[in-house]
Amino acid sequence: MDIEALNAEHGIDGIDGILHFTKGRGGLTMIEIANAQATALISPYAGQVLAYRPRDAEDDLLFVSERAYFAEGKAIKGGIPICWPWFGADPEAKGRPAHGFVRAWPWTVLATEALADGSTRVELGIADDADTRAIWPQYFNLLVDIHVGATLSVALSTLNAGDRPFSITQGLHAYFKVGDASRIRVKGLDGRSYIDKAVGAGDAVIRQVGQVAIEREVNRIYEDVPPLLSIVDPTLDRRIRIESEHSRTAVVWNPWVETAKAMDDLDDQDYRRFVCVETVNTASEVIEIPPGETYRLAARYGIEPL
Repeated sequence: MDIEALNAEHGIDGIDGILHFTKGRGGLTMIEIANAQATALISPYAGQVLAYRPRDAEDDLLFVSERAYFAEGKAIKGGIPICWPWFGADPEAKGRPAHGFVRAWPWTVLATEALADGSTRVELGIADDADTRAIWPQYFNLLVDIHVGATLSVALSTLNAGDRPFSITQGLHAYFKVGDASRIRVKGLDGRSYIDKAVGAGDAVIRQVGQVAIEREVNRIYEDVPPLLSIVDPTLDRRIRIESEHSRTAVVWNPWVETAKAMDDLDDQDYRRFVCVETVNTASEVIEIPPGETYRLAARYGIEPL
């Protein structure tokens, strides 16, 4: 569907907010939202929120690399990529892309709405077809429901549309903008065990002591996590709240110096500008979905002053 048709069917113009479809970087279609509470940018190509800023915030919630790929078949480095139906490496070692295929897949715009509370809702979806079943041979209906208001909410719902159970791992791989990664602290994980996935760590299982600091490459899967985590950022003088639903695992990731240099879609200094704190189902948290049932993974993000 072209831009004009999308705006005719799903555009919003009114006192409760504005939602327009535009051409963005790489010619990809984007959804621009501006309401009384916040502004946002969403990529229907990837089902991915790329920007979100409350009206009273000085900086965006999210980080997107200036060197990110904006091209079909490529994942966009930044924002909130959706990892599905597996998180991490291909679980069957068939050479399929890491973190699944939907973060580089066209989503269908299903609904847009200006809500009574002043927020704006966008629903995007993917239903299985011959192309998806060639990658992952399951029947499914995948929806992402995005609410842009005083906070940002993202909910990912998986319906098993087949006649047998299937299992997934998944994640909302959020890249949060920070003033200086070496100065931030991630709170809420003290005492939790994590699997260390950093280069050379050998998947060691370690117990977190105190707040998480970024002083080297950090690539950790935390288990039995609480529903509220936060990022304290003294450089930007703010706290980011991350409230999760139906997730008891979380990933904290920063590539640090050498891994950032090895990534073509990151600037060498970008490791200083973001930290990923990801709401996930992974490691021991494998989700089995019976036929006809739905599983919902969700997160709500907010910014508070320190």
